[in-house]
Amino acid sequence: MTGPQSTDRPWDLADLPSPLIPLERTFEGFLGLEWLELSDTSARVRFEVRENLKQPLGLLHGGIFCAVAETVASVATVRAVWHDGLTGSGLSNSASFVRPVSQGTVHVSARLRHHDEREWLWSHEFRDDDQRLCALVDVTIAVRPLAAAPR
Repeated sequence: MTGPQSTDRPWDLADLPSPLIPLERTFEGFLGLEWLELSDTSARVRFEVRENLKQPLGLLHGGIFCAVAETVASVATVRAVWHDGLTGSGLSNSASFVRPVSQGTVHVSARLRHHDEREWLWSHEFRDDDQRLCALVDVTIAVRPLAAAPR
């Protein structure tokens, strides 16, 4: 897959390992991401702002930006490396919040900035429905050999 459009469940595709837990029972499922693009160098998702993603003052919680960015970077990295017996997991996450979001849809675009055999660095832009920049999040994914399955 080099960049499918409108695939809201990339884990159902042959380009990723089968989930060990049904997605609807995972944090990724809770986030409710709609996947629009997924390739080795870019990804796009969007999600609706809901009350259970907000902090008590009614704004989208800052941790959601970080969680979405790490999810997108992890999925994109795993997609690119797992056929080689490797996996990816979050190593670092750095967010800058530019504009608060309290309603509507958040549009996320990610691009691969750099990678080597051990780390992949992704940059994410979060925009609101008016395409105003709301947050920038950089995520580094560690790439390591797949561990043996637990017994």
